[in-house]
Order: sequence, then C-alpha cells, then structure tokens
Amino acid sequence: MVRAASEKAINMVIAPMVNATNTRTHKYTFRPATPEDIPDLQQTVTDSLRALEKGCYTEAELVGSIGHLFGPDSVLIHDQIYFILNPTSQPNVICACGGWPFRQTLYGSDTALPPLHMPQKRNPSTDRASIRAIFTSPAFARRGLGTMMMRYCEARAREGKAGVVSGFARLEMGATLSRVALYERCGYVRSGREDIVRCGNG
Repeated sequence: MVRAASEKAINMVIAPMVNATNTRTHKYTFRPATPEDIPDLQQTVTDSLRALEKGCYTEAELVGSIGHLFGPDSVLIHDQIYFILNPTSQPNVICACGGWPFRQTLYGSDTALPPLHMPQKRNPSTDRASIRAIFTSPAFARRGLGTMMMRYCEARAREGKAGVVSGFARLEMGATLSRVALYERCGYVRSGREDIVRCGNG
C-alpha cells in the first residue's frame, strides 16, 4: 500500500498462473461489479482497511488513503474486469472484491490524480497484467475468500478479454503492508519497487 502522510506500497510479481475458471462454488458466486455497486464497494474497502490494516498504518494514513488511493475505480467497472464475490444465497452481500486491470494504473480510486491514473493499455507480449484492489469484508475475513478472489482474477487475466486484449502470461500487484506475507505464500515475490504516495491530508 502507500502511506497517506506517505503511504507505502510493495510491488510484487509472479510468473506462473493458476487456472480457476469456475464462477460459482457451493457457497459463493463471482459476478462483475456494476456502477450500482459503487457505494457498497466503497464501504467494503473502508471497512476492510480499518479492520484489517490496523498496526500497519496510522489513523492519519488510513484516513488519507481511503477514497483516494483505495476505493472503487469506475474504469475497472466499465471494462468489466472488477468482480464481487457474494454468498450464493445473498447476491447483494459483498464478501470480497478485486480485479485485473489491463491498463497501466496499479492503484488509485476515481478521485486519484495522475500519475496514479494511467489509462493506457498494457501489452500482453511485454507487460504484466495487474491484480488490483482485492479487499475482503471483515465479516468474511480469514476464510480464504481474498485468496479465492485473487486466483479468480489471475485466471481471468490469463484468458484476456475478447475483442479488447489477449491473455497475459505474467502478473504484478501493489500490496498493502499487511498482505505481503500472504501474497508471498501464494507465489508472488517482491520486485524491489516500493511506492510512497502523498495523499490529501499531507
């Protein structure tokens, strides 16, 4: 992530990709996010950061990052590459969310300014796809749902998007400090890049 007085993000990369094609399990269902989901997505992101990032970031850093660095990005939703994981019996409940942008942007919400927003497309033959903005609702934390969302996004990135971009063989992501160890266990390694981004609260 990034520090909001100065928020820090760890860039991580992975080469192998896991095939996870199912959009449904016996308990949970994946679906593309829609513009109507944006208020609930913002709440999920806010709740996730406040509950699961304690101890890694100060209150000022969390306040500065929520809604600026971390929040819904309508470009991902428009591109139909941002997803919601919900209980099969409760389609309006967000358990986890995440996406795989084929654009250059690595993180940042709708309110983020350049250089965070980079709408240019990545080149699958030379670039990595980005696994981005994976958040788990605290009510559903520590059940493996964030990892499930990550693997689902990896599989979608490998497939690409018909008529828009072909599939990617390699991935990267920007990780919040609390999630580096998890992503390392999932096969990602630190790229050596660490981003410091100043937010609106200084």
